[in-house]
Amino acid sequence: MSHIFISYSSKDRPKAKALADVFEQKGWKVWWDKKIKPGKAFDRAISKALDDAGCIVVLWSGNSVESPWVLEEAYEGLERKILMPVLIGKTRLPFGYRRLQYLDLTRWKGAAGSKAVQQLFDSVEAMIPLSSKPAPGKKAPRKPKAPSASIKKRRTFSGALDGKAIVFTGALSESRNAHAEKVRVVGANFVDAVSGNTDYLVVGKDPGATKLKAAEEKGVKKITEKTWLKMLNEAYRRTLQNKKIVFTGKLDAPRAELEKTARKLGALPTGSISGKTDFLVVGANPGKVKLDAAKEYSVKIIREKLWKEIVDTL
Repeated sequence: MSHIFISYSSKDRPKAKALADVFEQKGWKVWWDKKIKPGKAFDRAISKALDDAGCIVVLWSGNSVESPWVLEEAYEGLERKILMPVLIGKTRLPFGYRRLQYLDLTRWKGAAGSKAVQQLFDSVEAMIPLSSKPAPGKKAPRKPKAPSASIKKRRTFSGALDGKAIVFTGALSESRNAHAEKVRVVGANFVDAVSGNTDYLVVGKDPGATKLKAAEEKGVKKITEKTWLKMLNEAYRRTLQNKKIVFTGKLDAPRAELEKTARKLGALPTGSISGKTDFLVVGANPGKVKLDAAKEYSVKIIREKLWKEIVDTL
């Protein structure tokens, strides 16, 4: 049976745990980030859990609306039509989610029998039906064998790129470095070799036979460079939504104009680097203080050329 994926801010963990408990008591299989085994790659584990989910329950609060992880997971649920929005704290929902019907659990204290939770059960069961229990005195029917790997249906790719592993092969219209920068900006991973963890192989002219063969053997999805660029364009807005962004260096446009554009794209421009900063857009002769701070806080750096391309795209 597909599982319920619970998306939430770490600051709301007690409520997420309480909800996971009542779902499991009811009979559902539940996944939340406390299930990640020690030593396992965090983003890879979440990506796999999202792929296998039959329902994505997003706990909206003042904390989660600021979380890029929650926003990305919510988008995955929205795009696959398996999103179940749940309000656990009074807050203004992110743009794009305000017209959706949600369940209000702001006053919920953890009781499995509350009316609001029963409504949530009904909504989730429409996506993931609970297996019927056998009648008293009768044995449960034997479970059918799982389909073999060769005929198991793969989920349609959503286009969300966060955490995806991307490999390139063949002659492309842009350099590998240019593609690598774009890959990292949208939260994906630029990888040199095809493996079982690869999500996409971008194929240019005269592609390498070794990578093509490996992609065939491992079931990696092959796409053209044109398709890749289209996916990038679709990912840019989600990547910038509610992200904190700082500008530095000599730029072609006034700082106020750049920040105004960033706000139109859903980003949150600020004047200084902190642990909450997501991106630093760099022009000529960037400030050393901001560059050093970006390295210290692992802030992603975007060259002005790529920033212009993103703006033009959106």
